[in-house]
Amino acid sequence: MTAPQSSHEKLAEVTAGVSGALQNAAQEAKPVFERMADRISDSISDMAHHSRDAAVDAKKLLEQKTHQVTSTPEHYIHRAPFKSVLIAAGVGAAAATLVSWLMRSRPR
Repeated sequence: MTAPQSSHEKLAEVTAGVSGALQNAAQEAKPVFERMADRISDSISDMAHHSRDAAVDAKKLLEQKTHQVTSTPEHYIHRAPFKSVLIAAGVGAAAATLVSWLMRSRPR
C-alpha cells in the first residue's frame, strides 16, 4: 500500500498542476497577444499618419487664409489710398477718445 500523502505533498502536487496549466495557457495565448499587439501598432501608426496629414492640411489652409487676409487690406490701400488714410485716422481718433474717456472716469 501507498503511504497517505501529507498536506504539503498534496499542495505541491496541486501547485504543479496549476503551474503547468498556466504555462500551457500562456503558450496558447502568446500568438493571440502578438497579433493584437501588431494590430494596435498598425492602428497607432495609421492614426499618426492621419494626424500628420491633417496637420499639414491645416497648415496649408492657415497659410492660404493668412495670405488672403493680408492681401485684402493691401489691395484696398492700393486701390483707395486717401480713403484708407482717412479710415486709419478715424480709428486712431476713436481709440484716443476712448483712452481719454477711460482715464478721466478712473477715481484717483
